[in-house]
Amino acid sequence: MKITEFSSALITGATSDLAKALIKRLPMPLILTAPSGPVKADLTKKEDRQKICALIEEKCPDLIINNAGKGLYGPILSHSINEELSILKLNAEAALEICYTAAKTLKKRKKRGVILNIGSAAGLFSYPNFATYSASKAFLLNFSKAFDRELKPFGVRVLCACPGQIATSFRKKASKGFFDQASPFTMSVDTAVKHLIKQIESEKCVSIFDYRTKLGTFMFRLFPSYSVLMRAIHNRFDHNGL
Repeated sequence: MKITEFSSALITGATSDLAKALIKRLPMPLILTAPSGPVKADLTKKEDRQKICALIEEKCPDLIINNAGKGLYGPILSHSINEELSILKLNAEAALEICYTAAKTLKKRKKRGVILNIGSAAGLFSYPNFATYSASKAFLLNFSKAFDRELKPFGVRVLCACPGQIATSFRKKASKGFFDQASPFTMSVDTAVKHLIKQIESEKCVSIFDYRTKLGTFMFRLFPSYSVLMRAIHNRFDHNGL
């Protein structure tokens, strides 16, 4: 479907830098949700998830973008268990509940639609010092692929975007202010948005952007044991003081 063919869209994490840029490119009526957004909801809380799911059942948007997410850099034991569990609640549990509700609503109304989950290239492999985040995105990736296969015959697609680093405030938040500047490998927000629009319109189940991330993914596959990769990632964070 062309982006102009969608009747309405719901976006979670709507106050993030990526969502703000994406919103400017979407011509349809929008339902925007975030802890401080137009529709206020903290998706780590069950009652707020239920509120958003009820809104989906009522409005039946045919484009749903699961953009809400968070992560923490550093050894797992350097964070509280509640911080780690909160990552899973937002990145996996909330995304699953919204996907389920959106898909069931679209199927019931016999309406075509696209559910786009914003994953991460980090979900393609184990990631020391970013373990819970990468594991949550691995869940999102594999769930999206399986659910897409189930729903495709009904005209509902479940897609997963797997970008590398994007020039947003995510990196700074995830490192609690330690990483303040973008790395040389960071893609612009506009570039990321172009990839997302293209993926929605092409209905490509999994999209890895950009070419550097694709190259990195190919290299990781050359090392099935991941021993070299694990050491490189671990050393990268150690050298940065995390």
